[in-house]
Amino acid sequence: MDFMNSHVNMQEGKKMEVSIIIPTYNRTEELKEALESIIAQTKLPKEVLIVDDSEHDEIQNLVKQKKNEFEFKGITLKYIRNEKERSSAIARNIGIEHSTGDIVLFIDDDVILDREYIMNILRVYKEKHGAIGVQGYIINAFSEDMISKIRYAIGRIFFLWYPENDKCRVQPSAEPTYPSSSLKRTIECQWLAGSNCSFKREILQIFKFDENLKRYSWREDVDLSYRIYKKIPNSLYITPYAKLIHKGSKTARLPKKQLILMQRVYISYFFYKNIDQCLKNKLIFLLSMIGELIIQITMSIIKPSKPHLLRVKYLIESYIMTLKHIKEIKEGNLKFFNKSLK
Repeated sequence: MDFMNSHVNMQEGKKMEVSIIIPTYNRTEELKEALESIIAQTKLPKEVLIVDDSEHDEIQNLVKQKKNEFEFKGITLKYIRNEKERSSAIARNIGIEHSTGDIVLFIDDDVILDREYIMNILRVYKEKHGAIGVQGYIINAFSEDMISKIRYAIGRIFFLWYPENDKCRVQPSAEPTYPSSSLKRTIECQWLAGSNCSFKREILQIFKFDENLKRYSWREDVDLSYRIYKKIPNSLYITPYAKLIHKGSKTARLPKKQLILMQRVYISYFFYKNIDQCLKNKLIFLLSMIGELIIQITMSIIKPSKPHLLRVKYLIESYIMTLKHIKEIKEGNLKFFNKSLK
């Protein structure tokens, strides 16, 4: 494609500089650890941009404390307050506007990068001339306990999230899969995880994160990268050599009910926006909803508790809400739900 050809020619023989963008919300301690893992990299970035959705000044104060340490290493550390609307998707787009690197790397504020993470991301760009986006591998992506294994087994049957050998794809249900821990080589993929994903700058002038997705912006990463994949196949990669830990911090999460409602509304929006609307895919989408309910009921039987029972209740409520507003979701109008996030 014209974009890929001009892009490859521009990058050949050029030293690639990296801009890191970190959207954050009330996670001072987690962000501090993430910054420490950045400054310890064997290949340092050109700049780090912190886009802050927080309700206090603790993040801004942390950036002020770290600024000289980063400048000593030759890294520009920028603080940007998101004055628009609280949304991870909006914060990422703001970061893009203020960044200047050839490679734009997004990480979550609760990750810890391996020391050679950036070096191994850039290695893929150099070796794969058609690469437009590259992600590293989350080494704690899957749990090994029996309950998790049951979830993955049911997920495989009902087109839900599960580990898949040497594959990273989006299923017809709109649910992604992620490579299992047996991944030993760099492979192509259909989507990139927002906790750690990088793109060549030029593609982000064409594609943006969907600002319809507010607050936690569930699946904004899959949405952006899958749209790029569909437009330019064979351009996204995951490498097991760029390792990181995603701690999945509970700080600043939405209340459980609100999060479950968000997940159902936003994934339905993703399905109608990005997945071919043939009968087969619609049936698979419906099957995945049944599967999710089976998982939650199974969990409440295996480990009876009020939280598990409430998850079943909230999930059913999310299905009812989705059906009630299905026309609006298909039209891309999410105001009926987003107004509850104010």
